[in-house]
Amino acid sequence: MGRASMAMLGCGLLLFVLAVAYLIPHDSHVATVLNGRGVHVRGAVTECVSVGSNDDGSASANSRCRVRFAASDGRSVEAELAYVTSDIRNGQSVTVVYDPQDTGLVALPSSIGFWNTLGRNAVDWFALVASVVMLLVGTATLVWYLRVRAQMRRAGA
Repeated sequence: MGRASMAMLGCGLLLFVLAVAYLIPHDSHVATVLNGRGVHVRGAVTECVSVGSNDDGSASANSRCRVRFAASDGRSVEAELAYVTSDIRNGQSVTVVYDPQDTGLVALPSSIGFWNTLGRNAVDWFALVASVVMLLVGTATLVWYLRVRAQMRRAGA
């Protein structure tokens, strides 16, 4: 019981740090910046790499893709999309949204749409709430376990 509660505390802490330090800030930043000052341009997909495999061993439909596009100042820019996607493939011509102040921040317009952003934010906040619950339950269980163990030692002594 003590090891299980310590594992829950560790996982809860890891998930909390991940949610607070990466998930929420990253997703909020991408959506806010690109919806606020993003520029829509046509680009070409230069590379798509599968991010995993399915249960049957086949390649995952989700890929991490790179696109090349011409920035508003005329420079040719190649950057990785902010989110994985299953909608595009190598060589395909696509519309992307990029931040003119940071041309490395690029996404498909569908990735920063209302429903995708809402879904990602819901997952981010669920991860945060789940981590807090794990921390609270892990702490309560550990405290209970230590008290019971101390009482059993006193009763046996």
